[in-house]
Amino acid sequence: MPEALDVTCPCCEALLKVDPETGTVVWADKKKAPPKSFDDLVSRVEAQRSVLDEKFARSVQHTKRAGEILDKKFEEARRRAEKDPGGKPPHPFDNE
Repeated sequence: MPEALDVTCPCCEALLKVDPETGTVVWADKKKAPPKSFDDLVSRVEAQRSVLDEKFARSVQHTKRAGEILDKKFEEARRRAEKDPGGKPPHPFDNE
């Protein structure tokens, strides 16, 4: 059995071990990214924090509105029930 060939990927510079008989990659050693500076990491965290704060604020507003919508639906259902106290609620399969 011939020995695996070492090939360097031109795109990502990973070291690939290729089986010469089948042409398949047997092993891949990815090149490690250079370490990033601390200031870059801190600015990235700050950017993520602002995005998360905006998403949280939208979620809070949506939750407040959902409560108001449910309250309005409940009040409308109560008004309709008071107008017709002996009436039955609509059966979901009556329209079929």
